[in-house]
Amino acid sequence: MSDTKISALPAIASAADADLLPVVQGSGPSATTRRASIAQLRAGLLADRPVHVREYGAVGDGVANDAPAIQAAVDAMAASGGGVLQFGPRRYRLASPVTVNGVSIIFQGAGFTEGPAPRDGTWFTIDTTGFTPFTFTGVNTRGCAVRDIAVHQTHGAAQVPGWTPTAYDFVFRVQDCLGSIDFENVFLCAVNRGIWIDNSGRFNIQRLRGQVFTGGIEIDRSYDIGRIDHVHFWTFATSDDDVLAYQQQNLDAILLRRNDGIFLDDIFALGARSVLRFSASASGVTTKFYVGNLYTDFAKYGVWIDGSGVDGQIANATTQGEAITPPGAVLPGSNGIRIDGSNTRLHVGNLRIDAVESNAIMVAGSGNRVDVFSFRAERFNTLNDGSAAIQVANVASGTPNAVYVGTPPLLSNGNGGPLANTGTNGFVASGGPAGRIDRPGVMVGGENNGLYLPASGEIATVAGGTEVLRATSAGTVTVGGPTSAPGFRVVTPASSVNVVEARSAVTAQAPSLSAAGSDANVNLAVAAKGTGTVVAQTRGATALEVGAAATPVNSVRVNGSATGTAVGVVAQGSDANIALALAAKGTNPVQLQTRGATALEVNATGTPGNFLRVNATAAGSAPQLISQGSDTNVGLQLSGKGTGMVSVVGPLQLATYTVATLPAAASYPRGIVYVSDGTTNKRFAVSDGTSWRWPDGAVVS
Repeated sequence: MSDTKISALPAIASAADADLLPVVQGSGPSATTRRASIAQLRAGLLADRPVHVREYGAVGDGVANDAPAIQAAVDAMAASGGGVLQFGPRRYRLASPVTVNGVSIIFQGAGFTEGPAPRDGTWFTIDTTGFTPFTFTGVNTRGCAVRDIAVHQTHGAAQVPGWTPTAYDFVFRVQDCLGSIDFENVFLCAVNRGIWIDNSGRFNIQRLRGQVFTGGIEIDRSYDIGRIDHVHFWTFATSDDDVLAYQQQNLDAILLRRNDGIFLDDIFALGARSVLRFSASASGVTTKFYVGNLYTDFAKYGVWIDGSGVDGQIANATTQGEAITPPGAVLPGSNGIRIDGSNTRLHVGNLRIDAVESNAIMVAGSGNRVDVFSFRAERFNTLNDGSAAIQVANVASGTPNAVYVGTPPLLSNGNGGPLANTGTNGFVASGGPAGRIDRPGVMVGGENNGLYLPASGEIATVAGGTEVLRATSAGTVTVGGPTSAPGFRVVTPASSVNVVEARSAVTAQAPSLSAAGSDANVNLAVAAKGTGTVVAQTRGATALEVGAAATPVNSVRVNGSATGTAVGVVAQGSDANIALALAAKGTNPVQLQTRGATALEVNATGTPGNFLRVNATAAGSAPQLISQGSDTNVGLQLSGKGTGMVSVVGPLQLATYTVATLPAAASYPRGIVYVSDGTTNKRFAVSDGTSWRWPDGAVVS
């Protein structure tokens, strides 16, 4: 090389990858001068070491577009097998896309300081729309990761009512990787949309924080288990009322479409339309999702399921649906859990829902089933219109909706709103297994007390391992013992309209057993079995017994009466003429009483063959006392007691005969008759047992 002056050297310019440099190897006579390009030197020096973006021209001053330098680093690493791409504690402005395709690269930042704008640490700043800042695509991109990096977007609109964010695309798009792309300790500050993952399972998103305006995470076509842990969306960028009002009407913090199993835990978001949303895509919906802990604040819907066929589990969830302004107001239409799809299967362990406009849980669609073990609703029915804590829509056609609760719900500050709505074929209930008699499915106070299902369409109550009550779908209820030997049985025939009512009573009133029903007049039948009798008791013993000597066709009826008329004991039945018999037991008489004492006594001196009949007669005729019986001739005896006499108040009318028609005197000893054709002063005749004689003793002739 010839000598020259420094001033004569050409101007200094930045070295390019293709520039050549002389390299002397060895010393003395064996020294050799070789030529190497800048790119060759870099590759040799940095082989198997992390790559820093500054080596590819990244400035990190927040002004220059560093995306081309990042892309150059990615391309170079793709040619050398990938690795770790380091970012210093600088602000890297992105104004054009970066695509990672076919290589596994870890984007490693230097951490960050949380705040409303870029501060210490590694920050990506974005102020230009119309492109996707980072895209990961291709199956060989699996294994990529983004770590310890913050992202900030600039939104120029004034924060006034009606504010909307700048329409930036997702910061990160993961497309068709078919496998794991990880995000760890990423901060999304004032970001419109955060992470999109499609057709790429086994992702892992953890320690994701920030404030997002329209979408935080959206995932579709994940065919292998993905994980989202420790998400915290808060007002890191701004607490402006108008910004948060936009979020409450537009932000879906985590939107899941087709996911074949996904684990989520420790999820928190403040200010959103929905925090967990499960929607459908052309590929399907999320199934077998698992949520550990979920806390949503100032969110219209804590969990929103608008796809059909979603199923999953939530261990613990707390939601709150307050509006941003005015303070303490609730968001119109807010629900802690809202289901608009059909055939959902949702299981929740512990659920608390605070501050909703009407219903804490809203179940629309059809065929949905929600199981909640422990449920608390605080501040629902705020419109005071009778809204229920759980609203279950009626299903006109299809499978009704069902909500099962495991423990008694705790309802507070709901303006008296009920647990569940009416006017629906859906239901809210608690369920238990069928169990068995010694271990009932629903236990109360012990293992052998409670309810069990002995057979389809039957339910029984067990006390101390013994069945004491059973009810069947046929309307039969047995009480007091097993159904084979109960103490009491109620049978309800089909189409029954009349019933028996048992009523208790207050002091000094009698309990009652009465007939009731839709008929105007309803009889009450009390029946014995076989030849048994119906017995009424008082003071611990039988007071009335109703029986029959044979199959009855005739019966006795006891009639009450209105004022001024007599009560009645009446014979009735199918026969045209029916006698009524009153019988005493043994040799005792039959007594009729009035005014508290015996007025008439009917007795017999032996087994009766002859008896007395009392005949009433028609008007104009005298009533009759007539002897009846098995004898051909039966007399009639009237007798006073002791020396008492038989007296006749009116004239005594005697039987009338003529002298020629007098009966045999021997048949009527001491008898007196009137002889109509006797001579003067001879009208009475007396039988001496042999002859009839006139009062003067002469024989009637």
